[in-house]
Amino acid sequence: MNLRPYQQSGVTAIRNAYKTYRAPLYVLPTGGGKTFTFSYIALHAMKKGNTVWIMAHRAELIDQIYRSLNQMGCDHGIVCAGYMPDHSKIVQVCSVQSVVNRLDKVKSPDLIITDECHHSTSSTYIKIYNHFPDAKLLGVTATPQRLDGKGLGLVYDKMILGVSVRELIDMGFLCKTKYYAPPLRYTLDDVKKTAGDYNKKQLEEV
Repeated sequence: MNLRPYQQSGVTAIRNAYKTYRAPLYVLPTGGGKTFTFSYIALHAMKKGNTVWIMAHRAELIDQIYRSLNQMGCDHGIVCAGYMPDHSKIVQVCSVQSVVNRLDKVKSPDLIITDECHHSTSSTYIKIYNHFPDAKLLGVTATPQRLDGKGLGLVYDKMILGVSVRELIDMGFLCKTKYYAPPLRYTLDDVKKTAGDYNKKQLEEV
């Protein structure tokens, strides 16, 4: 299975980043094929004999990664509640909540790929990263920011920007969008913000 040209450019940029950095962050919009791109990276890292962890925080993401790796013929195990573990595989798809309690049971990773990596600054992720200080990191997200304002530079040291939504539309990989919104008959000037977002109770009242 072949990468799209912009995905290949992203992979090349990530590989080049590792010449200088430990932990690049790759940004690609929803629909751009983040899972396929980092599955490709995992496959080729595996072929070089590297142990790879791909971490996610939700069951549906674990399942999506599992299907993507299967499409590529990348043999892997899963560390997640409800799955039978196979620690002999050098590629592991890991639920963050499950693997954090098994850090000494799974083979130490050479590369940790984190899906939806805007969650990476939470204590659970940091515990995992700190446990394997020699592992390279790769964060992947469509939204490289957090509502609490905590910077992802706490984990990542190089940001690689992929193509934009507009470029994906122009290339024919995403459909054109139509926006629908009600007429604005109110103001949010008096609504306070909590953790970077509007206060839900006040917003509901408006």
